[in-house]
Amino acid sequence: MAERRFHELLDAAPDGILQVDASGHIVLVNRALENIFGYTREELLGKPVEILIPREQRLAHESHRAGYRQHPSTRAMGAATALEGLRKDGSRFPVEISLSPSPSGDVDFFATAIIRDVTERKRNEAAFRAEQEMKTLELERANRLKSEFLASMSHELRTPLHTIIGFSELLAEELQGPLNDKQQRFISHIRKDSAHLLALINDVLDLSKIEAGRMELHPEVFDLPAVIDESLATVKTVVTEKDLHVTTTITQLVPVEADKVRIKQILVNLLSNAAKFTPARGRIHVEAKLNGGEVVVSVADSGIGIPKEEHEAIFDKFYQTGVTPKGVREGTGLGLAITKQLVEQHGGKMHLESAPGKGSRFTFRFPISRRSSE
Repeated sequence: MAERRFHELLDAAPDGILQVDASGHIVLVNRALENIFGYTREELLGKPVEILIPREQRLAHESHRAGYRQHPSTRAMGAATALEGLRKDGSRFPVEISLSPSPSGDVDFFATAIIRDVTERKRNEAAFRAEQEMKTLELERANRLKSEFLASMSHELRTPLHTIIGFSELLAEELQGPLNDKQQRFISHIRKDSAHLLALINDVLDLSKIEAGRMELHPEVFDLPAVIDESLATVKTVVTEKDLHVTTTITQLVPVEADKVRIKQILVNLLSNAAKFTPARGRIHVEAKLNGGEVVVSVADSGIGIPKEEHEAIFDKFYQTGVTPKGVREGTGLGLAITKQLVEQHGGKMHLESAPGKGSRFTFRFPISRRSSE
């Protein structure tokens, strides 16, 4: 009765189960294993277990089987390495196997194997990988087309915008006759808003170049302190309007080799942000120093600060944190994303220290020269 119940349970198992003796001959088979391999029970009992293994693997399997008897343990096989079974009709299929020793003294050694046909799962995994690869290719193509469109659109927009800025500047010079106060105010608005729009278009163009892998650096040797002064001059208007106190600490600097235009762009972006998010009569401090083979530059402010949970997201495209001291959001959220990318293209890194109400310190570092980073 107990034996019959045992065989009923064995045949009800969904996976193939077989047992081999110390010599590697099959002594027990369940119904699922018959179905998986296409043999009847009578055809398998007493046969070497290698009958179920592809021919070129049989000799190695005999060696593995001998080693397993010397060091028996319960183990899974086929999860990390590809294993195959061989059906009666000669077809091969992927399997996973769980081995368990059933020792009963030295003579009566048996090993039990639970064998699972994973053909369907492997097929699904392969289909999933193919689908993911296709989606990745489609996404890469979409991103490339988007970047190409943005680059083309930016060029098309910049041409008429330069014309608007140029003619508004000519009108402001009153070479064709004097303007009244209202006309001067109108021209001032046109110039200011056109310059703002041009800056946004340039940001989009830079980002599209970076994403398309077409942003090229043009390194040259230059004095960083002079570039810092030029960058401060660029934001002088807003600094003056808000009566911000700006200080610098520059120590032990030597000429650096980098893309001068892009380093200035990094500085102007950081200084503009500092000025934008610092209340009137606040402070901005710029520090530059050497640290081994790197230049370390930081821009600190006494502004509204950034919560800790936003320190990573602040460098994402189009991400904007909080509002300016005026209570409004400004810009597109591209400046810091571009800044971080430019720093990394120089072989450098960006770092942020900030807390609400305690201001922010953006620090970037990059090699003194291209050779020092190689």
